Order: sequence, then C-alpha cells, then structure tokens
Amino acid sequence: MADLASAEWAAEVGALWTDLPDAPGAEGTVSWAVATAPRREVAFHWTYRDGRVVAGGPGGGESPCLALSVAAGDAPDLLSGRTEPSVAFMRGRLKASGEGAVLLAFLASTVGEGFERWRSKAAAASSV
Repeated sequence: MADLASAEWAAEVGALWTDLPDAPGAEGTVSWAVATAPRREVAFHWTYRDGRVVAGGPGGGESPCLALSVAAGDAPDLLSGRTEPSVAFMRGRLKASGEGAVLLAFLASTVGEGFERWRSKAAAASSV
C-alpha cells in the first residue's frame, strides 16, 4: 500500500490496467494525473485499441489522446466511489482535455461492475 499520489502509488495503479473495462469506440492512450502541487503531478495511463484496454502503466504515456486530471484532495472521493467520474467531470473536479469521443467512451465504461472492480483495487493500493 502506497501513499496516494506517490510514484509508488502510480506504479501500483498503473499495473491495474488489465482490470479496466472495455470502452467501445475508444482508441488511443488516456493519461490520468493526480495534481499534488502546482505544476507537480503523478500519473498513470492505459491504451485502448478497438475499445479494449491493451496496455498501461505508470506515467502519462506517450502522446495521450485524452488527459484526465484531478486534484489530490478530490482523488479519494473518485477512488472510493463516493463520487462517480461523470459527476466529478460535470462538477469540474475531474478535468479533461483531448478527444471528446474517448472521454465519452471512458465515462460510459465507468458505469458497471468492471470499473467498480478496478476502482476497488486502485483504492486498496492507496488505503483510500
């Protein structure tokens, strides 16, 4: 178990890419960063090919088509399930830049058992 938003945490959560659910229509790399201070963040990424997650790991990945970002203070709510990603996005707590189609496919994939399993493992990696 690592401190939330540490490099060790990003490595642990990045390794969980195999647990992410499919996102039909998604194509490309998604980076999810947790901002720990101004201009300082810890990230992990995953890559969709034909809507299936095919790779992932720590760091932002090469040339992500979608960059997600959340403040460290909001990350526990997302990882614990107290706030759904779509709600956090609508409230401006989960920021996104890049391809809108990939964002919509990702948000659609967060409704269901597959994402909940991933989220539980990600939360356990950080004692959220």
